[in-house]
Amino acid sequence: MNVRSRRVLRVPLIAAALLVATGLVGPASGAGHGSDAPRVVAVGDIACQALTQGQGNGACQSGAVADLIRELDPDRFLALGDLQYNKGTLAQYLKVWDVQFGDLKDITMPTPGNHEFDTAEAAGYFTYFGDVAAPPLGFYSFDVGDWHIVSLNSVLCGDDPGCGPGSPQYEWLVDDLAANTDASCTAAFLHHPRYDWRPWQKWIVDDGTTQYGGSETEPLIPLWEAMYDAGVDVALNGDNHLYQRWAPQDAHGNVQEDGIVQFTVGTGGRQLYGFAREPLPENLEFTHNDAFGVLQLTLHDGSYDYEWVSVAGAVDVEDSGTVTCN
Repeated sequence: MNVRSRRVLRVPLIAAALLVATGLVGPASGAGHGSDAPRVVAVGDIACQALTQGQGNGACQSGAVADLIRELDPDRFLALGDLQYNKGTLAQYLKVWDVQFGDLKDITMPTPGNHEFDTAEAAGYFTYFGDVAAPPLGFYSFDVGDWHIVSLNSVLCGDDPGCGPGSPQYEWLVDDLAANTDASCTAAFLHHPRYDWRPWQKWIVDDGTTQYGGSETEPLIPLWEAMYDAGVDVALNGDNHLYQRWAPQDAHGNVQEDGIVQFTVGTGGRQLYGFAREPLPENLEFTHNDAFGVLQLTLHDGSYDYEWVSVAGAVDVEDSGTVTCN
């Protein structure tokens, strides 16, 4: 694995805190980008309840993120959940998301977050995105170039029947991955990350107990076990409002040469979160909360390039590299 990056947060954290479908979409050609390899951008935790924008990390910058995606002109936009605050109603989607991102709908592949389900059965989300979101359960797959990409609904994992063997999502995932072993590489995107500096963010206190109805990351382990066994290369998540890149791992926190590289990209505009307490997790290779922006992936046959891209006028954070697929 060849990696090129500037690891901003491998300095003491006190100082660093300041720096710190089933075939619904066909293969993309990537024409017009100077390469045969298609490009995707990924980001979640996006549109506020109003269109107003301010300055700083606590402001609502989803409009700037939409402008960045237009500028990058990707083949697909992977929207990583919590797309429309605060409850993801259809009225809220039409008031803000559609104004800022509506012209990107043809390239948008969504996954739901917990805020979408603050409206019963995520009705606003499924009504707005329609068949591409695979209602009513919300998991699906598609191909982009030589890659197979799976969208999972992590919100289902916290309630019965969960996401373990025998559950609809788990069994579908195992079958889907088995049916697509000829793909050059495989990526999955889902709202909640398996690995986080503070699991499921503010819902977990330091002794590991949950608050406000939150949950540990254990409900995601069966999906990760299935993905690891099938050789999935990349997992893309939101939920924590910052950027993280993790070393390749299996489902149980072990660094493995054939592990899944997790990117958390919760930097879509809602606000940016602070870091958890020290120490920095050993397998967390890079993180920042300095800027809104997106992760851009160039999908080659057998490898991918990754690059963090900040919105215009924000801190120019550098994290990029090339990874060979499993």
